[in-house]
Order: sequence, then C-alpha cells, then structure tokens
Amino acid sequence: MSSVSNACEELTLTADGATAIVDLTHGGRLASLTVAGHELLVTKAVEHRADDPFGWGAYPMVPWAGRVADGRFSFHGQEHQLPLNMGDHSLHGTGFTQPWRQVGSDAAIFDLAAPWPFSGTVSQTFELTANFFRCYMTVAAEQAMPAMIGWHPWFVRELEGHSADLQFGEAKMFERDGRGIPTGQLIDVPPGPWDDCFTELTSHPQIAWGDLLSIELRSSCQHWVIYTEPEHALCVEPQTGPPNQFNLAPATVAPKSTMEAWYSVSWRH
Repeated sequence: MSSVSNACEELTLTADGATAIVDLTHGGRLASLTVAGHELLVTKAVEHRADDPFGWGAYPMVPWAGRVADGRFSFHGQEHQLPLNMGDHSLHGTGFTQPWRQVGSDAAIFDLAAPWPFSGTVSQTFELTANFFRCYMTVAAEQAMPAMIGWHPWFVRELEGHSADLQFGEAKMFERDGRGIPTGQLIDVPPGPWDDCFTELTSHPQIAWGDLLSIELRSSCQHWVIYTEPEHALCVEPQTGPPNQFNLAPATVAPKSTMEAWYSVSWRH
C-alpha cells in the first residue's frame, strides 16, 4: 500500500518485512529501502545531504545517465549545450533534481523542460513485495530526441558490522580517457576501486553483508556503472547506455513514442 505525506511529499510502499519510501520532492528517488529492519541505502538524514542531490537514496538518471562531455551534443544537425554540474561535464540528467507528481498509488511523473531542449514526460512505477523492489521508468517523447534511462543507488557499506561484498562475475569495461569519458572501446576489467561502466556481465550483480543479508540487482539495462571509491557506500547503477552515449551512439526516441527500462532489488536474509 502507499501514502503521501504533506510536509515532504513521499510515496510509501509496505510489504511483509519491507518498506520503500519514494521522495517525490527530491527527484522522485527511492529515499529509503528497509528489509527486516535494515536500511540498505545511504539516506538524506544520515548524510545530511538535503542540499546535495548527488549522494543519497536511489535516484532516476533521465533523460541521460552519467556524464555528457562538456555538456555538449549534436542531434539531427543541431548543437545543444547543457548546464555543467560536475566540473566540465553535465551529470545524471534533470529528473533527480525535479519534483515529481504522484499518479495513483504507486507511480510518479514529471515533465521534461528547460534546460533539456526537448519536450515530453518521464514516469516511474514502483512495486514492492516481501522479496523484491522493482521500478519501471518510461520516457515519452513529444518530438524526436536522444534519451537514456538509469538509476543511481547508494548502498551502505556496513550493516551491523558486516562489510558489503560486491560480486558481478565476468565483464568488460569501457576504457576512459584522461577526463573520465568513455572512448567507446571495451577492455578487460582491472582491479578496483572503480568509477567505471561495465557491460557483458556474466551474472547479476550481488551484494552480501556477511550472512546477515544479501541482495541481487537485475535490470533490462545492459550497462552498469560501478562506483566503489567511497568508504561509506557503493553504487551499482543500471543504465541503458554508457556515459556520454549522446556523443558515442545515441539512442533516439521517435515522436509520440517511448523508451522503457526497469530495475529490481531482491533479497535473502
């Protein structure tokens, strides 16, 4: 079931032993995911991150994911400049900083608008059971435009003294240039820590906190940015393409058409 509070608009879903809270005010993000009493995400309250949208919860990255180099891209012969919010680059889209509107008991929507130069809407639908949380996202375009879909979860490093152990089998990694931008070439995976995009994974990413709790991440997305540099958290980010895809091989959504993707977190304890 779900509810919306008045002070900060939140959509709350509950199932046997699990609670998911979606913060509609702060970017339509999953702000909390508790399983058997354990908070799996870095929360706004813990990190005091209310004024920093980058580092907490699990937020949607749309209409692009990761970096757009120099914030510039060309589409159908026209040049576009996005605002720079991470050094020389434009990071993670516009959806994670915008308020979303609740639609029914388990969904939210926001309108694409400036600084994104194309019109359309983005919607998310949320599902929670005793065994998994799942989110579906849809980009609906009013005009032809490039688009990406992704999510950026911040999982805690420790649960009751148990350190997180990430496994994802064999994979290929996108080579990055000196500015941290993928070149489009795939290479073998070097030792971590990473802030890199992976593809061709041979197994679904899994995180285990000792024998206390383990989760498995699945997605329709074929690319995963894995960020293991922070000491307090790790990020396993499904997305429909690599960072800077708009300048590598952009995916286009036709007028009056949609792009769709989903991801899920399932658990055992």
